[in-house]
Amino acid sequence: MPSNLADATHKAALERPGAFDAIVIGAGAAGGLAAERLTQGGLNVLVLDAGFRAPFLSAPLRRLISETVSRLANPNFLPFMPPFLLRYGRQALRLLGRIHQPVQTECYAWERRPEAFVDDRECPYTTPLGHPFVWVRARGLGGRVGIPGHGRCYFRFGHDDFVPADGESPPWPFAPEEMDPWYADVEKRLGISGTCDELPWLPDSEIACLLAPTEAEAALMNLVKARWPGFRPVLGRFAPPPDTLEAAALTGRLTLRQGAIVRAVEVDGGRVTGVRWFDQTSRYERRVMSPLVFLCASALESTRILMLSQDAANGRPLGTQSNALGRYLMDHVMLTVHGIGARLPGVVPTRFEYGRCVYLPRFEARENSAPKPGRGFGVQIYQINIGRGRSLFHASAFAEMLPRPEDRIILNRQRVDRWGIPVLHIDCSHGHKDLSLAADQNKALRELADVAGMSHREISSAPLPPGTAFHECGTARMGLDPATSVLDRYNQCWDARGLYVTDSASFPSQGAQNPTLTVMALTARACAHALRRDS
Repeated sequence: MPSNLADATHKAALERPGAFDAIVIGAGAAGGLAAERLTQGGLNVLVLDAGFRAPFLSAPLRRLISETVSRLANPNFLPFMPPFLLRYGRQALRLLGRIHQPVQTECYAWERRPEAFVDDRECPYTTPLGHPFVWVRARGLGGRVGIPGHGRCYFRFGHDDFVPADGESPPWPFAPEEMDPWYADVEKRLGISGTCDELPWLPDSEIACLLAPTEAEAALMNLVKARWPGFRPVLGRFAPPPDTLEAAALTGRLTLRQGAIVRAVEVDGGRVTGVRWFDQTSRYERRVMSPLVFLCASALESTRILMLSQDAANGRPLGTQSNALGRYLMDHVMLTVHGIGARLPGVVPTRFEYGRCVYLPRFEARENSAPKPGRGFGVQIYQINIGRGRSLFHASAFAEMLPRPEDRIILNRQRVDRWGIPVLHIDCSHGHKDLSLAADQNKALRELADVAGMSHREISSAPLPPGTAFHECGTARMGLDPATSVLDRYNQCWDARGLYVTDSASFPSQGAQNPTLTVMALTARACAHALRRDS
């Protein structure tokens, strides 16, 4: 069969009415789990993912840089590399990477898999002068959790995270205990390694592999407890990327299309009807119909798609019942320290485990026995032996950013991306309360560096630009009233029944923890709601 006829036949099969019971946009933590749950619930599901690996001859420099950098950045190779190669080789390759990815190279995890990140020349965005935002975007199966070194820490939100005591943001639109069974469900699916610590401000998880600290971790934790006797350091909770898409495929009800750039969700009379997208493989504009759509493209991408969508019945853009769409953008306030320490005690693990760390929850309360009500920060500490009697020490402090209406995104219709879609204009900055917390983060990291005996240390003097933490949340918040929120309590869009947004765009507030576990728990909960309505 000629290739053009084969593609036309495949196109007709995709666009046949009734071919799919549901469409999932995005194949990351949320999209993969949505595909798994909906196919296991008996639905025929189409997953549209923007990830697209260009042929080598069309991007030889970028592919070569990607392969070389990822090898140099592998922590399992650190003890065997000459110091000059580690430092200057990686710096040189990062400079080369900036040709195509000047923004993406700002992400600490870029070195691990450069090819997973977007080409910034193809995917631009704009910011106001003096208000930089580092919009790091990973496209491909697995999304961010598929990138080594990122997205593999899993912590629950506690009561105070869902019901903020300071009144600076509304409570989440459900009782906090409603999330417990969904957290447990997802944790069992992930198979989390870690410990149960009985800390009220860091609820325990379902642990599949109970860990004991290594000799090096125990030594560090003892140093922290000696310096701050009332404080409880814990081991991080982590898991490898889940094989949700594989599980969905095993049902026989999954269709996956990569290179799918979604332009808009189609809505008619207050109900979702399908999706319009550009197919990078065939270079066709396509339209697929379905009465159920899960939008899981990542916080800002999902909101951009909502902004580009409208109801055919009245021409009204989605999310305009309130003034919330695009507002209340958050990203963890992030400061870091890294440097050189002495050789770590004990037997060195044969393989580095991504996500394994020592975690200091609510470290702003290090001088007290318990955190006070309000926003706080946690610190993740990583130590690796790098040979010659030395270790690499790195710590990242993540503080909760206040959701403010002036931190927002809008469409910049004066500029388009490679596919002719209007880009985002991102206006986000740290407020004075965020900066006050950041000053304590800096102080805490300096104290930690002293406790750990670090030399040649580099410590952030101010918070890194918003977006750098890679944990952006908000812009399509959940709520109980369509006048003040974009989504209802089950993550369904008020303006489009059958359209669910379950990534971190839905967060009314952020907490100090990594958002991935809460994203997945919300997705599982929303899938159960959609399947009940569909049955």
